[in-house]
Amino acid sequence: MGYGSQAIGRVGGRRALLALGGLYIAIAAGSPVLQVLEGRASDDILVIAILVGSAGVGLLYAGYRLPRTDIRPDLYGVIATWCVRTIGVLLGILLLVEVIAGIDDPVGTVLILTPLASVAGLGMGVHDATAKTRALNAEEQRREAEERRQEAERYSRELERANRKLERYETIVETVEDGIYVVDKNGYFTLVNGAYAEMLGYDREELLGSHTSLVAENAETLADKIRDDLEADGSETGTYEATLETASGEEIEAEATMAFLPGRDSVSHDRVAVVRDVTERNEREQELERQNQRLESFASMLAHELRNPVNIGQIYSQQLPADTESEAVEYVTEAFDRIEDMIDVMLVLARGRDAVGSGSPVRLADVAREAWEDVNAPEATLEIDVDVTTRADDTYLRHLFGNLFKNAVEHGGADVTVTVGALPTGFYVADDGPGIPVDERDTVFEPGYTTAGEQGGTGLGLAFVRELAEVYEWTYTVTQSDAGGAQFEFTDLTTVQRATE
Repeated sequence: MGYGSQAIGRVGGRRALLALGGLYIAIAAGSPVLQVLEGRASDDILVIAILVGSAGVGLLYAGYRLPRTDIRPDLYGVIATWCVRTIGVLLGILLLVEVIAGIDDPVGTVLILTPLASVAGLGMGVHDATAKTRALNAEEQRREAEERRQEAERYSRELERANRKLERYETIVETVEDGIYVVDKNGYFTLVNGAYAEMLGYDREELLGSHTSLVAENAETLADKIRDDLEADGSETGTYEATLETASGEEIEAEATMAFLPGRDSVSHDRVAVVRDVTERNEREQELERQNQRLESFASMLAHELRNPVNIGQIYSQQLPADTESEAVEYVTEAFDRIEDMIDVMLVLARGRDAVGSGSPVRLADVAREAWEDVNAPEATLEIDVDVTTRADDTYLRHLFGNLFKNAVEHGGADVTVTVGALPTGFYVADDGPGIPVDERDTVFEPGYTTAGEQGGTGLGLAFVRELAEVYEWTYTVTQSDAGGAQFEFTDLTTVQRATE
């Protein structure tokens, strides 16, 4: 780009045309001066003024009309450049003629020919700018068409992917064994899968468009509850149970997980539900509950029937004459005490919190010492480093410590050292015995599990410990003690302040 084009680009093509036209009109208005300065004839001055002024008017009109043409504004400079170039070319020609042959009236010639040359340049510039405008417009249209084609291809690909996803979702909905349905805000089915239709014994076409009251008697009440629950809690889903009536009139128990459809508000509240027939599950749970009730009743009856003869046996064993075989008396007394402990364990295992009750404040250290007195291990050592008072039943807590102490003696030997220590929210019972293998730590609490069967182990001791911890909602774990033995930890205790504090 030449210096002239650069200057025109800075000024602006339209402004350059208007300035050039204004210049020629100014020259035409000032041409009478030539008559005074050079003594020209009036007719000559009039011809020069008309030609120069006409060219100026033409350039001004062209500059005024440019915005109303189809020529692109960024190409106005092309028109102005052509005007300037033609003037420059004509001046060059006149200069060459002047050098070679001479010009009789150079001023008049320049004044007449250069405006005409600019008008000719205007025509060529308009033609050139129009052609370039068409070319650029055609290129832009081609690019726009290409972009639209690419956009259409992208849309087509996205639509294809969406269709594939929809087909996949439809396949999933039809493949799952659970029933799935969608209802609108008025409670009418808008979608059901085959599993839901089969569950209720209807054809899919019978359900679509039907109201939910067809299968649920309290459908509207349940729908209001679901809407209120989901809106109140801000939850995405909610699970509800309802009794549904099949096409044959049979009633089934169903569990449904409900949610609002994405993008729906609480006014429209279209809902989607995943439904499962839980009739058999509920029947099993009810049967299990009945069995548990029978077990609890049996355990209570058995405990009641056993306590009377055990208490009588304990009383009479204490009244035996002094010359009676002392070792036999000791065995009998120990047997009765063991039976009584087993009765307490059995009640906790069968009745849980109902057997334990709310409890009262007890000091762990005091209960641990009382439990240690019942352990027949004269060579063993008990170390207590805990000052915690919690709410529990004194008898059952003593059984817990006693079972842990006996477990330590059975596995750690007659000279085992047992430690009752404090934890940030509870306590632990540790020993320096051989410990419990990692792969057995999850099973030691199971009822019947014992490695001391030959020594009379019943496998109920640690099961009782687990049950009591769960009743009191303690967190319990078994790990390795600092001495390498077993360490039973109990945390999340409800601690209470002692009266002396």
